[in-house]
Amino acid sequence: MDGQIAGRSAIGRIVDRLDRFLGACGSTFLVLANICLAVMLIGTSATIILRPFGISFYWIWPWTMVFFVWMTFFGLFAVYRLKKDIAVDFVVLHIGPWAMAATRYFVALVIIAVMGVILWQMPVIIEAQVGPVEGAILPGDTEIERYTLSIPLAISCALILLESVLEICKALRGVPETIPSHLTDPEG
Repeated sequence: MDGQIAGRSAIGRIVDRLDRFLGACGSTFLVLANICLAVMLIGTSATIILRPFGISFYWIWPWTMVFFVWMTFFGLFAVYRLKKDIAVDFVVLHIGPWAMAATRYFVALVIIAVMGVILWQMPVIIEAQVGPVEGAILPGDTEIERYTLSIPLAISCALILLESVLEICKALRGVPETIPSHLTDPEG
């Protein structure tokens, strides 16, 4: 449905552009999450393979933890945008179209509220994360600061909030809700 919002009004163009922007962000965040996973796997594999030869890099484990956190937070928006999150659509589909419409608005509003609270508290979260991640060494022998772990979370939450606002705009414009493929695919 990305980029296929009908209408030539100014609001329609804004909604269409926001949809394309969030689609690009979703794809980018999916790639970033996969890069984080690849770096984790390569680092851990190197540690396991090189250990019998007496070669050990103590900094691989802290960086693996950093990339795990980043992967999770980058993946948060990608999973939401691609509709791969956990949903009870199979129940709502059996109730009927009115339930789909009601939950479409209700879920979007709840997500906006939750993301709003997280973003509102983000300065407190970042301020509480003081000091370095021990062992996660950067060039110049400094360690990565702990607050950097939450930056992908803040960005994902902001994008999820925008995605939920977009979902309400699409609903108001009459754009059908995207149903996950596993609910519509007879072989899925």
